[in-house]
Amino acid sequence: DEIVVIARRLDAISVYVGRDSKGRYTCSLSASSGNAKLDERLCRVSATCVRKGQTSPEAVKACVATRKVGLLEAFKRQLARSRS
Repeated sequence: DEIVVIARRLDAISVYVGRDSKGRYTCSLSASSGNAKLDERLCRVSATCVRKGQTSPEAVKACVATRKVGLLEAFKRQLARSRS
């Protein structure tokens, strides 16, 4: 099942959030999930966690983990739309 493969990929990805010289959040991933929109959503979620005060790697990881279900649900909807 493709969703299981994507979920495993998400678990293996490290997200790096920083700030540029203008104070905007930037994001990079250690690898791609295989889906550009999902990668973008993962970066947005991670940046939001940092913006809301999660600063340690463990806190950010926990924050993102709570939102992964929503990321996977959005991916499932996107996948269903693309197949119909």
